[in-house]
Amino acid sequence: MRALVTLLSLLSMALAGPDAVLVVREQVLEKGNVVEYIGTQRYPIQNEEGLQQLLQQQSRAPRPAHFVFDQSRGWIAVQKLGYRFDAKAVLTAYRAALEAGKREFVLPVTLELPKPSVHDLWQRGIVSLVGEGRTNFAGSPPSRIHNIRLASSRFDGVQIPPGTVFSFNRTLGPVTEAAGYQKAWVIRGDQTVWDVGGGVCQVCTTLFRAAYFSGLPIVERHPHSYQVGYYKPTGLDATTAPPKDLRFKNDTPGHLLIQTSIQGNDLIFRFFGRKDRDVTWQGPVVLWRTPPLPTRYIYDASLPAGYRRQIDFAAEGALVRVYRTVRMQNGEVRQDVLESRYKPWGAVYLVGTRR
Repeated sequence: MRALVTLLSLLSMALAGPDAVLVVREQVLEKGNVVEYIGTQRYPIQNEEGLQQLLQQQSRAPRPAHFVFDQSRGWIAVQKLGYRFDAKAVLTAYRAALEAGKREFVLPVTLELPKPSVHDLWQRGIVSLVGEGRTNFAGSPPSRIHNIRLASSRFDGVQIPPGTVFSFNRTLGPVTEAAGYQKAWVIRGDQTVWDVGGGVCQVCTTLFRAAYFSGLPIVERHPHSYQVGYYKPTGLDATTAPPKDLRFKNDTPGHLLIQTSIQGNDLIFRFFGRKDRDVTWQGPVVLWRTPPLPTRYIYDASLPAGYRRQIDFAAEGALVRVYRTVRMQNGEVRQDVLESRYKPWGAVYLVGTRR
């Protein structure tokens, strides 16, 4: 029996085709340099049908370079080269190896570079983490979370050339139902109303913090009317409602790359570029406070009687300052004061009246 098993095994090996060898080339941007890694992957091929299946499995589109955090190497930029196979050329190589009795053959493959590639990032001076900002949206209704995801996706992968002033509104585009936004609670003047785009200001605030903590000059920034619970610590928020905008300048030596992500209930904006400064900040310092306003109720006939939900929380009026120091590598020291004046605000409840 053992001899029979051995014979069947030898026959199987004889009938099987040569192994296909895929030469893998990947480039990584780490510690300011582009490093290339070359390796091989081996795939046993039983027949021509199996070869075609392999080509379908391995064909892929290129994936743009982006930064990921590695425990041992820190922030590195990775990419995926695209693999495109000419089925006729692959079949020719396979049959030639089969006829020659070879045990392997190299898969002919056309490599497609992603845009941007890690080399593109390196050429533009995008080599390391410059700064980040984050906010928490725990407790937000589903429509608000949807808007946060949609709006933040508009900024992911955006590059800011050196010397340019970046505009939040221009990059975001229209906030409409046609653009995919949903209705949620949003501040309009001195009222909390159910309107399209609630949650977009959380994206604006998070982007502002990334720019602020990166030490970039803030050209235009507007605080909210009142202190919003989502944006702790206070004094580091930014609202936008055209013509109001959030604008800041890229005065670093190279391009800046924006990457956005959501981890749990945290929205995170990160700036990657060439770090040429260190940033420290102090605060928030509250110079004066005033008590919150009385509670308000919004009655809604579309909701059943007895329905009651708090949609906004009481907040003190306040004058808040945050102090920033930016130390440049050339020895220059910049200091500025971020001031926010907040109106007092009362808790707001949504109350159903339908019978």
